Amino acid sequence: MEHEFIKLEHIDTSVAAKNFAELLYDNKTYFLNGSWGSGKSEFLKKVKRGSQNKLITIDFWRLSDTRSTIEIAFSKLHPFLYWTIRLGIILLVAVSILMTNVVDIGLSNYFGGSKPLILKLGGVVALIVAVWQVFKKKSDEFYCFLLSKLPKFSKVLIIDDFDRMSEKQQEESYKLFSLINGKLPIVFVGDITKVHKSDGNYLSKIIDRQVELPFDLHPSKIWNNYFSVLEDKFNIALSNDFKKRISSDQKNLRDREHFNDYVNQEFFTRGKLDHVQVEQQLLVIYTYLFYPDLYMNLLKGEPIKVEKSEESDFQDIISIGHTLKEQLSEIQSSDNSEYPLSFKKNKLEYLLYEQTSNRTKIELDLLFTSNSEELISEIIESDQSSDFYQYLSSQFRVFSKKMKKQLLIMVIKESMKFKNSPSMNFIVQESLNEVIPSYERNSPLAEDVITRIISMWEPILRNEKLDQSEIIYFLNKHDLLSFHELGLYYSDLRIDTETFSNLRRKDFFLLTYLSSKGLFEKFKYWDNTIWEAIELFDDREFLSFWIFQSIITNELGYEGFDIISEDKRYTIWTGRYLFESPHKHTDYKESVISKIKPRLEKMEKEGFTFTEMEDTRFKVET
Repeated sequence: MEHEFIKLEHIDTSVAAKNFAELLYDNKTYFLNGSWGSGKSEFLKKVKRGSQNKLITIDFWRLSDTRSTIEIAFSKLHPFLYWTIRLGIILLVAVSILMTNVVDIGLSNYFGGSKPLILKLGGVVALIVAVWQVFKKKSDEFYCFLLSKLPKFSKVLIIDDFDRMSEKQQEESYKLFSLINGKLPIVFVGDITKVHKSDGNYLSKIIDRQVELPFDLHPSKIWNNYFSVLEDKFNIALSNDFKKRISSDQKNLRDREHFNDYVNQEFFTRGKLDHVQVEQQLLVIYTYLFYPDLYMNLLKGEPIKVEKSEESDFQDIISIGHTLKEQLSEIQSSDNSEYPLSFKKNKLEYLLYEQTSNRTKIELDLLFTSNSEELISEIIESDQSSDFYQYLSSQFRVFSKKMKKQLLIMVIKESMKFKNSPSMNFIVQESLNEVIPSYERNSPLAEDVITRIISMWEPILRNEKLDQSEIIYFLNKHDLLSFHELGLYYSDLRIDTETFSNLRRKDFFLLTYLSSKGLFEKFKYWDNTIWEAIELFDDREFLSFWIFQSIITNELGYEGFDIISEDKRYTIWTGRYLFESPHKHTDYKESVISKIKPRLEKMEKEGFTFTEMEDTRFKVET
């Protein structure tokens, strides 16, 4: 897994480091300016490698030393002398103790005739040590004296993280500076805008030259380079809007490294690559790291609202892109209809530390080229929120003609098995759109458009051995044409022939016939030919026919016309109050129910349950 990780490239600042090293031959005071995490420490390491001077770094901010600033500086600049003095003091203390009567281990016996002189010297040592112990914490004058007198051959003092030191530490550093100013090069390192004394312009009086980090370490430069790495790694083109906004945010090298760690974690360790849209995931990661309040909005599912006063003007959009808040609001509210699923449709996958559940594009590519039973099952069972449907809807337009044809044939065959699904309808509708675009099919459809639609589909469907009734069934079932539109085209259908009895979807053939004659739901005008045709229906045809005639319902509406539920429970409407004012009552007992009663009783013996009811939804109480 690690070999997949995005590794940040080394930024070459060797030329700038060499130029800065050359400045340090002059005993002047410099301020290396840069924010925390901007790469100052790494830059100084390169300066150290390329300089003949010895760079001595003191980071007072990180030290937990109780010694004074003066003493620490002396120990760094003259370590040998400092430790010689320290060890000498320890030795003198030990001797002074051993030479007293308090601790007598017989050491004085070894001095023979010199004992009186040694005792006197020991007394002097003890006195010196006692005096030193009294005054060492009250004065750094000894170290100050040495610092001001001793030479500093080929040394450069670097005071790191100066901006993060306390005000007291900064003031002590200024005292140190006054002692060694002009005796060696001094480099203060930090963010000059955050230095406590900068308000009083004190720092500007002691700094001979302010040096900026090389442009290669500037936020805009490092992020633009990083975007190129991301685009190569993920084989995408990030939007200018995204890149401009992040670059303008002035996040430094340490921020970029932190961001990259999370990119590796989410895309590779947690396996989100190919499961999420790259730019949207990058946006969520960036928000998590640097805008936690906005991330909490995403986490809680709260809409991120952009006030009128917060909207970017045209100039800002051109120069630095839409604000992060605007971009987050956009991914919350808009779906780009691409695959993998967008944040709007699949929020959980984009949140940090979540595992992905949807399949990758590669996995679905393989599924669609397999022509397998699994593919057929997915086409039938997947709903509009599934990764399968989202992939299909976003990729269908780039499928090969061969694949599109294979998918359509699958749909036709499954449709004849009483199956239907959003994926099936999508494939049918997109197949039509490629021949007759939707903008040419404005409602109500003109007769020439109806003719074009049927002329397109009939050869395809007949080639799959569909009879006339099944063609009508397919066209209506997949919302290609309504019964009214079918009736306009098929105006010469006959139901009194032997051919009718052999049709496989006699219900749809008869429904189209009724529409062509203007007899839809006009039961009292139906002659014996129609009733005799109904008697030829099988159970499924019988139920679907009367569902479309609004006499029977299975609680699934018209879309469930082909579904026979396991409990086989249906409602029979014996009468209805019409929707149109004045909501007159229509009774179906004589015109319909009495005629189909024998068939209903027969089906009840076979396990069906029919409950007779009045449809009172539009009844007006008087």
